[in-house]
Amino acid sequence: MGNTGQFSREQKLASVKERNKPWDMVVVGGGITGAGVALMAARSGLDVLLLEKKDYAWGTSSRSSKMVHGGLRYLAQGEFGLARESVREREKLLKEAPGLIENLSYLFPFREKQFPNRSAFSVILNIYGYFAKKRDHKHLDRDQTIAALPGLKAEGLLGSAQYTDALTDDSRLVLRVLAEARRCGATTVNYAAVKTVTAQGEGAKQLEIEDAETGETLKISSKTVVNATGVWADNLREQLGQAKRIRPLRGSHIVVPSWRLPVHQCLGYLHPQDKRGVFIYPWMGRTVIGTTDLDHKGDLDLEAAISPEEVDYLLDGANHNFPSAKLAETDVISTWSGVRPIVGDEGVDPKELHPSKAKRDHVVWDDKGVITVTGGKLTTFRVMAGQVLEACTPYLDGAQTSGHYDFVFDPKLAEFDEKSFPNLSRSDLKRLSGFYGTDLPALAANASKRDLSHVSGTNRLWAELDWAVLHEDVVHLDDLLLRRTRIGLVLAHGGAELANELETRLREKLGWSMNKWQEEWSRYEQICRKHYSLPSARAAQTQELAPEAVTG
Repeated sequence: MGNTGQFSREQKLASVKERNKPWDMVVVGGGITGAGVALMAARSGLDVLLLEKKDYAWGTSSRSSKMVHGGLRYLAQGEFGLARESVREREKLLKEAPGLIENLSYLFPFREKQFPNRSAFSVILNIYGYFAKKRDHKHLDRDQTIAALPGLKAEGLLGSAQYTDALTDDSRLVLRVLAEARRCGATTVNYAAVKTVTAQGEGAKQLEIEDAETGETLKISSKTVVNATGVWADNLREQLGQAKRIRPLRGSHIVVPSWRLPVHQCLGYLHPQDKRGVFIYPWMGRTVIGTTDLDHKGDLDLEAAISPEEVDYLLDGANHNFPSAKLAETDVISTWSGVRPIVGDEGVDPKELHPSKAKRDHVVWDDKGVITVTGGKLTTFRVMAGQVLEACTPYLDGAQTSGHYDFVFDPKLAEFDEKSFPNLSRSDLKRLSGFYGTDLPALAANASKRDLSHVSGTNRLWAELDWAVLHEDVVHLDDLLLRRTRIGLVLAHGGAELANELETRLREKLGWSMNKWQEEWSRYEQICRKHYSLPSARAAQTQELAPEAVTG
């Protein structure tokens, strides 16, 4: 099998256009679910094409809470199967991708006259530990809790429970899975929208594709189609005469400097307004506060954005727990908002449930060889992929798909000798081996000492930007700065202070003229202001674009 990662996006599209036989499988959607399906299918020897209408991980999979966890609240809601499955997947991923999936200590404080209390929480943690086949929780008294999270509100504090879950870089997880899929022979193309799917009985399905960059359309056929579009899943199913089943829920986060709210482990707490679970945790050298849980009524084809009410909610919760911090909007570096697909039961309006009570289970539906998978969570993508392959098998001429999805990454393939990378620190080497797997030697091979330096204010290396530009289908600047490297999320104004250095280092590698670079930078700034900044920044942008609307 060839590694299609060596080909440019244009070359891959050209080969798709020239092909005259049906694919075994076309996966629609380039988030974590679609990426997982493509990997497992390619590993099974299937001829697989993955198409994403925007950028890889553009949707929910780059805007999650970044947590690979079992979900204690699922246990509290009685969803033992989901919690067990999630915990076991977390343990597998920790072993398979150290550096990409990392343990993080969590604290849940107990306060006077507050539920859950220590005894109730201990029951939940014991079950959690049983599922993980290890005991990694303990009780901290009041003083130990304050020492673990300096500045935590002392009033009414009795102590806390400390336990372990895990954190990741969600879009890098998607990109690593896609790289593995290509290594197994899959073809992946971003900015390629599937406009229609026509199912003709039990035979091959016809798909019409539009190149989002040129507007050119082409038609292909496939024995099976996997609808892994998450919150957009109803769009394809409606073409097949199926009813809407997806409820979009928005979760938003704010990012503040670590010095304004220094936490070295994750605080989980019940928000004083509505008793919903919220987290404050360290990520990429910053502190993240999230998430909210609201019905999303906006256009799903536009990036979601945080509302003023959500900003107030997250700041209020943080200040309630850390009163001396006195966080304000002026402390916020960036925001992100993702839309999660919640699946309603057939014939039941999913909006009848309060958002925080809605189930997070995934579903797999078979519409005569168009297999839809949606719902679920970041942690359980491998399980979802296995179930999708099983659903596809009857349409694949007896192909043997079982037994190829027992793991995501082979941990042996990412074991590197530190002596082979003398210019990398131990922490950088661990992270890079997790992010890039077997691509790490190639990434580091031709990198100069300057390339292996950190981008100012971040833990990312310039060599990673070079690699992304050359090997990871970067089409627009936001692909690079928001999803390949996350620089735009941890630097003020999306990293505007780096504009000149970025242009000097990368423009020619991207093959862009100066005019093209300036167009892309302007586009990127607008995206940051509209979708990754505070609402006040969006209002300021509106005033800049249409001052007469304000004065008139």
